[in-house]
Amino acid sequence: MSLREILERYMELVPEKELTERVKKFQKSLNADIALIVHPPDIYYFSGSKQEGVFLIPKEGAPAFLVLKHLERAKAESPFEVVELGSLKKVGEKIKELGFSANSVATELDVISLNLFNRLKKALPEAEFTDASGLIRGLKAIKSRWEIDVLKKAAEIVKAGYKAALDNLKEGITEVELNALAICEMRKLGHESGEVMRGARMEGFLGHILSGEAAAVPSYANAPLNGVGLSPAMPAGPSRKRIARGEPVIFDFFGTYMGYLVDMTRTFGLAPLDRKFKEAYRVVEEIHAYLRENLKEGANGAVIFDEVVKIAASSGYGEFFMGYGRDRVNFIGHGVGTEINEFPFIAKRLDMELKSGMVVAVEPKFIFPKEGAVGLENTYLITKEKAVSLTDAPEELMELK
Repeated sequence: MSLREILERYMELVPEKELTERVKKFQKSLNADIALIVHPPDIYYFSGSKQEGVFLIPKEGAPAFLVLKHLERAKAESPFEVVELGSLKKVGEKIKELGFSANSVATELDVISLNLFNRLKKALPEAEFTDASGLIRGLKAIKSRWEIDVLKKAAEIVKAGYKAALDNLKEGITEVELNALAICEMRKLGHESGEVMRGARMEGFLGHILSGEAAAVPSYANAPLNGVGLSPAMPAGPSRKRIARGEPVIFDFFGTYMGYLVDMTRTFGLAPLDRKFKEAYRVVEEIHAYLRENLKEGANGAVIFDEVVKIAASSGYGEFFMGYGRDRVNFIGHGVGTEINEFPFIAKRLDMELKSGMVVAVEPKFIFPKEGAVGLENTYLITKEKAVSLTDAPEELMELK
C-alpha cells in the first residue's frame, strides 16, 4: 500500500482540480518570473501540503514543491512535481534545473522573516524581490465551492462545541474546565486547532470561555475580548475563575477542518442575568439583522462598519461597543479561511468592496469593565442578495436554570 493510499484511508486530501485552478489564477496576475511561497498556510493553499519547503510558481509553466522535509509525504499530498531541496542554499540551483529564470522573484514580504528573506537573497543574489502578499490575499478571499463545503464542516464542529458548553455549564465550574469539555467534543469531530493569524500573535489559542468580570479583562490581542488567561505567559483566554450565577458567559471559538476556520460567538449564563446584559444583547441581535440584509456583493466594508457603530451608539451603550476606552478595536469583521484574518475586513475607514464568495466573521460585542461582556458572532458567506450564516447555531441569549 502506498503512502498516499494510507493517508486517504484516514484523511481527506485537497482535490487536484482545486489546486490547479488556484495556481492558474495566481499565474495570470503574477508580475514576476517566479513566486517563492514560504508562508505555511500559503504553501498549503497552493500545494495541498504543509510539509517544510518552498513552493515555486512560475509565471508560465508547472509549479514545483521544493521540499526540505518530508519529501515522501509531500509527494503523497501534493499533485505537483516535488523536488528534494536539501538546503535553502540550493534554491537558485534547483530553479535553474527546473528551467526557470529568476530575475524577478515575488514572495510574501508581509510575513517572511528577515532571516529567511536574507537567505533567499543570498541564494539568488541577482534577483529583484517583490511582494506577492496582496495578490495571494486577494485570491484567497474568494472561496470556491469546495472551500465553502469545508467551512460548513468546520461550522458543524464549532456548533457541537457550543452545545457541549451549554450541556456542561453548572455553578462553580471553572472557565478552563468548561473550555476543555467543549474542545474535547470538537476534537472528537476532527477539530484541528492550530489557528493562524497572519503576521500576528495567536499562540496556543484554544477558544474562549469567559465569564463575568474576567471576560472584560484586556490584554495584547487586537480583539474586543481577551480574558484573564492562565498565567502571564498565556495572558488571554479562559482562567481558573469559577462561573457564578447571574453573570454572562461567552463562548468564542474557532472551528477548524482541513486547515480552514470559522469563527462563532454565543452568550449564555445561569439565570437571572442583569437587565443591562439583556438590553445590550438585543442590540447585537439587531446588528446581525442589519448585517444579514446588507453584507452582500457590492457593499463597502467601511460603510457597513459606520452603520453598525450608529446602531450601537443609539442604544445608549455605544461607549462599551467593541471594547472600552483605549482598548476599543476599530473593526467588527474579518475574513476567514486558512487564516483567521483574511480579506475582507469590516473596519473603520477601510474601504473594501464585498464580493460573492467572500466569507467573513462579524462579531459585535459589548464589554462592560469589571462586570462582563455579551456578544454574537457569525461566519457569513457573502452572496449577491444577502449574507448567509454558516454558523447557524441558536442565537438567542440562553439563560439556563
